[in-house]
Amino acid sequence: TPVGTPEAAPTATAQPPVESPEEPSEAPWPPSEIDAAETVLELAVEWVSEENMTGEELMPAYTDAVGGTMGPADFDVDGGDICILNTADNSVYVYSGGELARRIDLDITGLYAIRMAAEDGNVYIFGIEQESRMPAFAAVDAEGKAQSLPFMEHLGSESVAGLSANGSELYVEEGGRYWTFDLENPDAAPESSEAYRLADGTLWEPHFAGNGILTHTMTLDVTHPDGRTLTIPFEAACEHAGMGGLRLLRCGGGQYDVYVVEITQDEEYWIHTAEYVLRVDEKGTPLYVYTDSSSAELHNTRLDSGALYSMSVDGSTLSIKRLPDVFTTPWARYESP
Repeated sequence: TPVGTPEAAPTATAQPPVESPEEPSEAPWPPSEIDAAETVLELAVEWVSEENMTGEELMPAYTDAVGGTMGPADFDVDGGDICILNTADNSVYVYSGGELARRIDLDITGLYAIRMAAEDGNVYIFGIEQESRMPAFAAVDAEGKAQSLPFMEHLGSESVAGLSANGSELYVEEGGRYWTFDLENPDAAPESSEAYRLADGTLWEPHFAGNGILTHTMTLDVTHPDGRTLTIPFEAACEHAGMGGLRLLRCGGGQYDVYVVEITQDEEYWIHTAEYVLRVDEKGTPLYVYTDSSSAELHNTRLDSGALYSMSVDGSTLSIKRLPDVFTTPWARYESP
């Protein structure tokens, strides 16, 4: 189904003025004609006890002494190759065309890895030094050579929530700030911002409107890599619901896919949420909606060449999905649960 403005789309209410951007990029939009989520990789997770691990397991997992789960913990997609960080054996598994192409033993970095990103065959990790137990960054290049990265000295805390890489830049989400490090000049002072950043360099910031506990509207400020800026308004699908949050997942062709959380409270004061991905234009006009993935999958996505991927672990099965590029449900037909 081609993407376009659906018939009988709801009329937007009065909102703050939107700055008109320049012509959108010529990159294909949507990135493909895929109109349903596709499982691109499915693996068996081998549950073992820590003391009985032999090192020969493929994608192991175990429960540690304090009840924490060690196993598949993070992932990235690098030019179609799927890279999975496994904390049980401190390795990154690289799959190409559904087959294991490379297994990187991260012990060569001297770190126990916690977060990862991948770009051009290189893997970047944040973790804990095995000897000093201090937080640190490192890289392993496509030839398997490890390098320490002096990025930790610039951060204000150890609360690194995510990594992503784009060309020669590494983006680090930490303590409510977002840092850009130069991988070609690791000793250079980084840039920092309070804006979120996509892997393609797009910056975005959500803002609540009003001072109430449940506000019905929000805005999303977007700054494109070429400097274009705009403010996109949003409002809850149901008049009794409040906005719980916005997260920009990707953009292209003058359209934006945004993960939306709505919140309601019933008569017994129980909180209920609804999550979906809403495709809007630059003025905030709702076009299409996607609801067929779990909230965890929608929140933790990876962007590669315009395509969105998610990872989930269900018992003994790990799945990597590619989310649809064409949304088939017009916003006018969406019914809030």
